Amino acid sequence: MGLLELKFQGYTVQIPDGRDIKKAYVEITTFCNLNCKMCFRRFWKDKILEMSLSDYFRVLDNFKDFPQLETVYLGGIGEPLVHPEIVEIIKETKKRGYHVEFGTNGTLLNKYAKELINLGVDKITVSIDAPEKEIYMDIRGTDFNRVEDNVMYLQSLKKELKRSNPEIWLEVVLMKSNINIVENLLPLADKLGITTILMSNLMPFSKELSKEIIYDGSFDDTIFIDRLNTKIGKYRVRIIFPRFKLLTERKCQFIENNSTVIGVDMGVYPCYRLLHSYTEYIYGREKFVNKYSFGSLNEKSLFEIWNSDEYKRFRFNVKNALFPSCTDCPLENVCDFCLTSDSDCYNNTPSCADCLWYRGIVQCP
Repeated sequence: MGLLELKFQGYTVQIPDGRDIKKAYVEITTFCNLNCKMCFRRFWKDKILEMSLSDYFRVLDNFKDFPQLETVYLGGIGEPLVHPEIVEIIKETKKRGYHVEFGTNGTLLNKYAKELINLGVDKITVSIDAPEKEIYMDIRGTDFNRVEDNVMYLQSLKKELKRSNPEIWLEVVLMKSNINIVENLLPLADKLGITTILMSNLMPFSKELSKEIIYDGSFDDTIFIDRLNTKIGKYRVRIIFPRFKLLTERKCQFIENNSTVIGVDMGVYPCYRLLHSYTEYIYGREKFVNKYSFGSLNEKSLFEIWNSDEYKRFRFNVKNALFPSCTDCPLENVCDFCLTSDSDCYNNTPSCADCLWYRGIVQCP
C-alpha cells in the first residue's frame, strides 16, 4: 500500500492508493444443478464450495471502503439460485444500496420469481445457447421449454406487479453446434421480453471441445453480423457481438470497468479466467491456467488487497497491454511460457498473454 512507483522506458509512473472499484463479482457458490458440456466445472479439480451468509456479509462490509462501487454481480462458476440463502443475500445487498445482477441457467427462476421482483434485482442474464430442444438438451442437458416457461412467468409477474425490473438479458455461447440456428434466438428474445443478447465465443476446456470453435477462420463473421443487424430493429433487441479474429487491440473488461472478483473461498481475484485452475485450449493448443489470488479477505481487507503493490502493478500492466501476445507468436508451440498462465517472457506473474477474454473473443456478463 501507499504510493507505488514503476520505472517504464525511462519514465517513472506513480500509482497512489485508490477507492475506485465500481463493480464486484461475488462467487457465492460453485454448486450447480446442471452439467453443461462446455462449463469450467466439468474440467477443474477445485473443491465445490458455498459461501456462508456470514462470510458474504463480511464481503459487503469490505465494500464500504469503495464509495464508487455501484454493482454487485452474484456469480462466478456456479448457479447462484442454488444457494440456500440467495434471498437473504439479495435482500441485504439491496438494503446496502447496491445494484444486484446475476447470471443463471434459468431452471429455478420460477421458484424465486416473486422475491427477485419484490427485492428489486436490477438485471438477470439467462443462458440460452439454442432455441431448439434437441440442441439445447445436448448443450445444457435440460428441457428448453422449462427455461422458456420460467422466463415467461417472471415477465408476466413483473407486469402483474407493475415493475420494470429485473431487466432480462440473454447470453449465448457460439459454437459449431449452434451457430446455424443462433438467428432464431431473435424472435425468441422478442417473445421473452429480452432487451439484450450477449454473445460470446466458446472457451474450450477439452481437446474435443476445441473442435467446436468458430473463430479459427472457418466462419464468415461479417455475413453473420450483418444478417443479425438487419433484424434487430424488427425484434427490438440489442446484440453485443464478440470478436472473431485476433486484433492488435487488447482490453480487459475487468480492468476497464474497475472490477474485481471475490471467490467462494474469500480470495480476491482479478477476473473470471484466474478464478479457478483448469486446462484451456487456445486454438487447439493446451494450456494450464492456475488460479491466482492477490489475497484473502480472511487475512486482509479488500482495501489493502486492492492497493497492494502487486495488484496495482498487475492492473497497470493489463491496462497498458504490457504483455506479449503468445496467441499469435511464432514460438507458441515450442515456448515453455505457453504451457501455463504462471508467467511470460515479459516477467509478468500471472500472465494474460494468451487470454481470449483480453482479445474480446470470449466475453463475460
